Amino acid sequence: MKRTNYKRKLISYVVIWSLFLSSFLLYSPKNVALSASGVPEIAIITPNAGAMLDVSTVEFTGTISEDQTSSDKLSIKIFEQLGDSQQPIEITGEGKLSITMHDKYADFSFLKDFNDGVHNLTFVVTDENGVSNKIDHSFTITGGEQSKNTSMAIKNGLTNQGQTSAVEITTSQLSIVSAAVNLPADEQMGKRPYMEKMFLIPKGLAGEYEPGKIVPETFLPAEDMTRVPLNYEVLIDVRSSEPITTTQPLVTFFGEITGKEKKIKTSKLSDEISAYIYTFTPDKPFDPRTTYYVYLNPNFSNGPGENIIPRFLKFTTVSANHQDVKDLIQDPDTNLADIPDHKRSLDFNIHGNFSNVTNACAYCHSAHNGKNESLEGGIFGNDEENVCMACHDGTTGTKIAPKVADHKAELKTNQHVQSSGSSCTSCHNPHIPGTPENPNSFKAISDKDSHIRTYKKASTATGKADDFSLCLSCHNGKKDEKSQKVITDIKQYYSSTTYISQSGHKITAAADSGSNLDGQIPCAECHETHSSNNIKMLRAELGNIKITDDKDKFISSGIEWNAENEREFCSKCHNGSTQIYGVTGKAIYDKETGKAINPDNPDHNKGTKNEEKACSACHSNGGDNAFREAAHAPKKITNP
Repeated sequence: MKRTNYKRKLISYVVIWSLFLSSFLLYSPKNVALSASGVPEIAIITPNAGAMLDVSTVEFTGTISEDQTSSDKLSIKIFEQLGDSQQPIEITGEGKLSITMHDKYADFSFLKDFNDGVHNLTFVVTDENGVSNKIDHSFTITGGEQSKNTSMAIKNGLTNQGQTSAVEITTSQLSIVSAAVNLPADEQMGKRPYMEKMFLIPKGLAGEYEPGKIVPETFLPAEDMTRVPLNYEVLIDVRSSEPITTTQPLVTFFGEITGKEKKIKTSKLSDEISAYIYTFTPDKPFDPRTTYYVYLNPNFSNGPGENIIPRFLKFTTVSANHQDVKDLIQDPDTNLADIPDHKRSLDFNIHGNFSNVTNACAYCHSAHNGKNESLEGGIFGNDEENVCMACHDGTTGTKIAPKVADHKAELKTNQHVQSSGSSCTSCHNPHIPGTPENPNSFKAISDKDSHIRTYKKASTATGKADDFSLCLSCHNGKKDEKSQKVITDIKQYYSSTTYISQSGHKITAAADSGSNLDGQIPCAECHETHSSNNIKMLRAELGNIKITDDKDKFISSGIEWNAENEREFCSKCHNGSTQIYGVTGKAIYDKETGKAINPDNPDHNKGTKNEEKACSACHSNGGDNAFREAAHAPKKITNP
């Protein structure tokens, strides 16, 4: 009996040890334990999955976290699937892995040299209990001389610094909202690369671009451009005082479209600065009637810690039925006015040159059935929005948000149309065509002159009130002619020397920001124009990086602007990491602990929601306009 028990125990021990050893010997990133909770999370921020890279040395950035484990208990391994091999090969030790610890998560970066071709990587995160999770990431190295030069520069840099592929772990006491942003030290200000220009250009014409010189007429400024042809590509002019060794793509988010990014030339402009010209060529033509967002990669740098100033721009393509003027005219002697309606698209009829689209008058006006002195009441009736929404409901033109007056359930969608006081023609002139200088057909400030209303952003804003005349022409404290209501006076915060001098939102853009701003923050940094899911038409994503995590977005509560919404809104920039115009918003509390950065000011603790503890309680002159004043011209308590 004893012999039998002994044999059974021996067999049990052998089986247990066999299973234990096999868990190490047979481990691969495909053997991942999953559970309902307590599973570590891993996310790749850059580069995008499926990216086409014209460099051989690639830097990956991402985050790891686990809700039941502190970040210092998590580890990362990287594997690559080579050819038809069934077993992935671990490559962690072949590159440089760096991990920055935070309380509830950690940032990581992995830098490695790759050969030309397609690469399939698997990143695995494991907690102290051996529970793992993975994420697969594919990309393609396209090769070229730039790729070889970059690889050599990186290798030389690592050798000169005596660095190896060992994992570097650092700690960070100041929490950040985006793991993609590394803040430069004060002494590095002025050395960061920045975007000087971005154009939308016909494919194959990038070689005609010369930094600082007049560009061809076919080159369109990217910011807010409309009716962009579908076969165009993007050209970006980056300036830097230090040599750029590319280890990251310049463009990180481009909607759902993929393409190839390439540095096409470098021009030395002076002893202090050079221009680096990049192109992004889509794999397929742009989709019609679509708005695209171009984000610069916040990890793109010209050296450790010297990252590019975050920026994003958007543009809209032509409708599916749009015909360019050159395509309309087959005979050079043909007059545009002689082209019959059935051969024109509605888009061209409405947005064409006024002298050539007189037949389009009937869309809005009727000589015999007009309802007013302007004879409004044509094919689309006398509602001036009908002619716009005939296309801009998403059928043939870009979709514009629905009118709130007709969609009460979507009250927060569009502040502008909650009353009958505003409409499309409050801002846009249907009688003028879009031009590169005025792509959105904005109205003139006065019927007596041709001074066009403007809505300037980072590329062109200087901070003066006239830069934002599209908004301030109405938001000036005067009575609206249609609704007979007095509109809020925002203009005073952009024109009154008293408000400007006290304003904490008066920004002088950093020298390396690529902006000429020296004044109040542009309206577009905080507000949308046509639609928002927040009250006051406020943006959800503040700053100029793509935010994917809802907790880092501004999401208003209810339909009233109160202390809770105000504190939540302000802290989305005042967090120690969000940058606009090269200036970083000062953190008011530590993200991890929720405690005020200044311990002598407990009112800055996270979670303070009492009405008397609103930001405007201190950062305004009080009164009925306290909320509004604190947002547009916040009073500085002490000079920085």
